[in-house]
Amino acid sequence: MANDDDPAAPTEVAVPADISAANFGSYTAENFRSAVEQDEIVLDAGPRAATTIQFEIQKALDFLQACETSHPRVTYGLGKKIKPGQVPGRDFTAVDCSGFVREAVRRATDLGNSFPDGSVVQHTWVENRHFGTDSVDGGKKLDGAVRIAFLPPSAVPSGIGHVVLIHNGKTLESHGGVGPDSRVWDGGSWQAKTAVFVLSLANE
Repeated sequence: MANDDDPAAPTEVAVPADISAANFGSYTAENFRSAVEQDEIVLDAGPRAATTIQFEIQKALDFLQACETSHPRVTYGLGKKIKPGQVPGRDFTAVDCSGFVREAVRRATDLGNSFPDGSVVQHTWVENRHFGTDSVDGGKKLDGAVRIAFLPPSAVPSGIGHVVLIHNGKTLESHGGVGPDSRVWDGGSWQAKTAVFVLSLANE
């Protein structure tokens, strides 16, 4: 059964000792910190004005539905990733939170492969590109905006961070015990510990 206070922890197996793929994607914790210190993963060092992007939310919702209704249904898999354009249930049957969010962003925006993998790396990428911050309660708004929220690894017993997209008060995510899913964003439990950013405004 899924632990709602630790949404990215796998429920089918014990948490493995190496959780780098979930938090850091293709980086390790060590070379990620080095890359940040050397500005290797920062592409935009311009002035701090709130960034937004065009986000075709219906494409992300279609991807979520395809994962939920595939045969077999796509489940949660710690460290499991998706290659561009892979078909749910045929080309992959499991995906973790950052792998799901990366593919949803890839399909719904023109960012392509520039949006990275690993929830910690994705958090740094969003911060470094100056997307506007929002409150946890901002995720409850039915305003058509697309938000992204990050739960830091330090906030949960498993040490596995989590990332979700939020649209009109509901998440688009892949979480332990279920896989790709949509849940109400009420700002409670683990959601209260997240950092929330606005990716796209309703009219974009």
